[in-house]
Amino acid sequence: MRTELLFALALGYLLGSIPFGLVLTRLAGKGDVRDIGSGNIGATNVLRTGSKPLAAATLVLDCLKATAAVLL
Repeated sequence: MRTELLFALALGYLLGSIPFGLVLTRLAGKGDVRDIGSGNIGATNVLRTGSKPLAAATLVLDCLKATAAVLL
């Protein structure tokens, strides 16, 4: 039981540390999203880069990340 809990905590922490907004904008060649708009790496600031598909992908991936952490 203790090992499972530690594994779940570690995995939840690792999931939460993935900055999807930053990763997606860099992969798309849009630069560093932290230098645009509010400086936040969330979906709203990704939308300010002018890419609705990237913003939608960021939103979906952030929601899935949170859901996965809760389901652990």
